[in-house]
Amino acid sequence: MNVNFIEISDESQTSFRASGIGDELFLRSSHGLSRLFESCDKEGRIYVDITGLTHPVWAAILRVALASGFYVLAVYVEPSKYSRHLAPVEGQIYDLSMRISGIAPIPGFTWISSTSNNFLFVPLLGFEGTRLRHVIEQVQPGAGSIVPVIGLPGFKPWYVFETYAGNRAALEEEDAWEAAEYAPASCPFSCYYILKKIADSSPANVLKVAMIGTKPHALGAVLFAIKNPKKIELVYDHPIRKHGRTGGADRLYVHHVSSIAGDHCAAHSVEVSV
Repeated sequence: MNVNFIEISDESQTSFRASGIGDELFLRSSHGLSRLFESCDKEGRIYVDITGLTHPVWAAILRVALASGFYVLAVYVEPSKYSRHLAPVEGQIYDLSMRISGIAPIPGFTWISSTSNNFLFVPLLGFEGTRLRHVIEQVQPGAGSIVPVIGLPGFKPWYVFETYAGNRAALEEEDAWEAAEYAPASCPFSCYYILKKIADSSPANVLKVAMIGTKPHALGAVLFAIKNPKKIELVYDHPIRKHGRTGGADRLYVHHVSSIAGDHCAAHSVEVSV
């Protein structure tokens, strides 16, 4: 089997390095990123392992690979555990992030003007309520304009309760908990169609979607942005992740993203126990 393995390193908010390519690759440069696929057969498949990559990096790679006409699959390995906070406080059950770098656009994706107040804020929720509070303070959604999306079922049965516990204060303050929508934490396509349903039923001009939950949900938001760039603004706070924040590996997922973001058949995922 002819397989070309490319390792990503030195990730930043604007660039990264890849094995076999000496130059730094910039996330906004479609021409530069296309160098990753120079040796790939158009009839072959490209697998992008998003498990350990930062959102800006894997989103940029997927965007260019799909635009180049390749059949693309996203691989994600579910962690078996998250590191719990030694002294948990409200909004910080798990010890996952050191700090937040600040809200900035995902390179290569449309950044819609924030001057319009006609938007719906859709946070894809994880455990970190402090991140939700920060994004709300920056985005400043109007009253009644928050629709949170929660992973149900979660990777573990109890994760949905910990998601509510971690975000409880912000959801109560904004009176947003009753508007919650649910999508399986492991399924980007369910999240994609939830976003489509929200966009189709809302009079708002645009959805501002905060990618602060599971990586498969973030993948769903990125795919929706690729297909509907005028309907969505991706909001990301660029957290600095703690070393050792997760441990072990449970299930491995292979998501056929070209099936929804390309010109292929119906979208689907494959789940494998590891």
